Amino acid sequence: MRGKRARRQKEKRKKNISWSAPEVAEGYNELSKSIDEMYGRLAEVWGHCDDVRFRWVQVGNRRGFVVWIYAPIGKELAQEGLLEPLATWDGPDISWDGLERVLQTVSLNTVKTVKEINAAIGNGQAVLCVDGFDRAVAMDVMDFQGRVVEKAIVESVVRGPQEGFTESLETNLGLIRRRLKSPRVKVEYMTLGRVSKTTVALVYIQGIVKPGFVEECRERLQRIDVDSILDSEYIEELIDDAPFSPFPTIEYTERPDRLAAEALQGRVGIIVDGSPNALLVPAIFVNFLQSPEDYFERYTMAAAVRLLRHLFFWMALLLPATYVALLSYHQEMIPTTLLMTLMSTHEQIPFPSVVEALIMEITFEALREAGIRLPKAVGQSVSIVGALVIGEAAVAAGIVSPAMVIIVALTGIASFTIPSYNIAITLRILRFPMTIMAGVLGLYGIIIAVLILWTHLVSLRSFGVPYLSPIAPFMWPDIKDVFTRPPWWQMRHRPKTMESVDLTRSAGIPKPLPGQTERDPP
Repeated sequence: MRGKRARRQKEKRKKNISWSAPEVAEGYNELSKSIDEMYGRLAEVWGHCDDVRFRWVQVGNRRGFVVWIYAPIGKELAQEGLLEPLATWDGPDISWDGLERVLQTVSLNTVKTVKEINAAIGNGQAVLCVDGFDRAVAMDVMDFQGRVVEKAIVESVVRGPQEGFTESLETNLGLIRRRLKSPRVKVEYMTLGRVSKTTVALVYIQGIVKPGFVEECRERLQRIDVDSILDSEYIEELIDDAPFSPFPTIEYTERPDRLAAEALQGRVGIIVDGSPNALLVPAIFVNFLQSPEDYFERYTMAAAVRLLRHLFFWMALLLPATYVALLSYHQEMIPTTLLMTLMSTHEQIPFPSVVEALIMEITFEALREAGIRLPKAVGQSVSIVGALVIGEAAVAAGIVSPAMVIIVALTGIASFTIPSYNIAITLRILRFPMTIMAGVLGLYGIIIAVLILWTHLVSLRSFGVPYLSPIAPFMWPDIKDVFTRPPWWQMRHRPKTMESVDLTRSAGIPKPLPGQTERDPP
């Protein structure tokens, strides 16, 4: 009998749910002075939400009620800042100003529409409605147990700040304010997502950033009309200049110091509540080959490493294709002794070199992907041991040559030196058509593929900024910070690429010279 009664109640409850009902019924957005009518409106909107609580309270000689989502509310904050002050009120008829003075909460704001009340409740705030007032009070008593600030995972450095963003928007903005304390650092809030109501923050430095970048970014965000924004990647796809290009035109970072440094260059940061990755716009190609650690090490070492990084980029893209082209079509370019060694190891292989390269590349990518998806303790062992075992077994079985295993291994190592993960993925994808073009046309195929690639890069824009600048168009003042890293005393101006309002970074940083002691003669 109990089971039948429970099923009947469940079916009756389903029938009462309006599956197409809007959040605010037409004509019911304005608040009512009648507390019973106000309670009915909110109870209808938040009906069948078992985690939403309504509690009637007495405010002087007036009735009222508090509505909140139970899970994120801090019980002590709600008790001390809201319920106790209302319970201890023993004065005459309370006014609105008196009500605001009684409530002892840090964050207190007035809401005047049902839509604003729904947004406040959804954000974890408690809302107090009192009979006789056509407005309500929203109080921040939220106590989410979020992830604490931890070390950056992807953009890790040996020297420099170790902090990374978390999923809390307030925490992330605090990390930025900790580094940029000037009032010129502006933060603009937006709410995106019809259902998720996700808070998005624009961060920029007034007087440095080009106003057009902020306006364009604001317009693109306001055009977004989707149900939910659960991560910054959603926004990246929706505001991207070239969504079908393999090259990203929007950069992301998990480091607050990186966002602060880029804001000082004239770029705009986009931080999404619930995402540990912030977006940076505009983004140009050379940004993806720069590491935050380049500016934390001595410039001589950083310049050498950055130059090697550009070399490794082309190695990761073209090394297998070049090997296939030379071995298949241009043997005369290989030294005779080396050619004889390569041919002797390859004569027992049943596949042409292009097929051999594709087999090894696919196998290596499978191992790398498995190492990422598996638990950290297991994944690292699988990727390393798996590569050794499969490579050795493939050579012993005569499927691939030892030289091809070396080429693929060097290519993988070179791709690991790329600091940006999304550019590294782009290299992994483009490596396959490059190898196929080399297998079909040799070095001519590689040249054609590189020209097509270069033409595509030149055609790209990021918020109006040429993607290959300062290389194309060529800007001599900015080129010194592309392939190498100049010392700080030579970086007196901001990059012209970002068209900053204030290009002067420093009035003049003196070059360090050996100092004189007081006893040294003048």
